[in-house]
Amino acid sequence: MGKSPVQETVDSWIEGWNQHDIDKIMENYADSAELYDPKIKEIYPETLTLVGKENIRKYFEIVLKVFPQIKIKPLGLWIKGHDAILEYYIYTSEDAKADVISKFYLNKEYKIQGHFIYYGLSYKEIKEEENK
Repeated sequence: MGKSPVQETVDSWIEGWNQHDIDKIMENYADSAELYDPKIKEIYPETLTLVGKENIRKYFEIVLKVFPQIKIKPLGLWIKGHDAILEYYIYTSEDAKADVISKFYLNKEYKIQGHFIYYGLSYKEIKEEENK
């Protein structure tokens, strides 16, 4: 049994980031996609949300330029219907990582229509801080 279309989209999205291939990343988004990311505010102070594939592309191009070593290490993927939750580490350098959860809402063509990104510390990192 092969991968579900939802998992294929998420896997392609991860591969695009790990290959630093903006075209591969963006082929997974619908033209009218929406992206919510608290980090957007660092580039566009007036918003946390970008609407439209081209606006998302411009933002991701900046991210790839600022973090040329960026890598994603998936930790878990949960799929229900056309929706997926991906937990992963995002490495912006060899020694800098963040624990991230992305919620993907895919349309009937299995393109990302809605993408919500949440950042936080992992349970392991919290315990390490407590033990210092």
